[in-house]
Amino acid sequence: MDLRKFIAVVMLAACLPAIADLRIVTRAVETSTAFISMPTTDNSRLMFKSCDDCEIFEVRLTAATQFILRGKSMPFAEFRKQFNSLRQSKEDYALVTFETETNAVTSVRVGE
Repeated sequence: MDLRKFIAVVMLAACLPAIADLRIVTRAVETSTAFISMPTTDNSRLMFKSCDDCEIFEVRLTAATQFILRGKSMPFAEFRKQFNSLRQSKEDYALVTFETETNAVTSVRVGE
């Protein structure tokens, strides 16, 4: 075996341990404001689904959760107040991003 082939085989063999199953750490689900049930406090559970017949997601809000309405970041109380005053419909875009292992919400975006 010539030296180049040997080096190529050794380098490929060294890469094998690096090949592993992909693991999804964060999930982002597109939905609409009509399918979100906004909780009363920022330390409770947010329930939503992505369509009429889709499964319901139940995820946790935390102190680190970002709330963004029309591109503007705001505290939960203000976000909830403005969210509840929206005309909620299936056409109004929303995106909920959460960690798959802990179900902790990293961000809730509406109207972008």
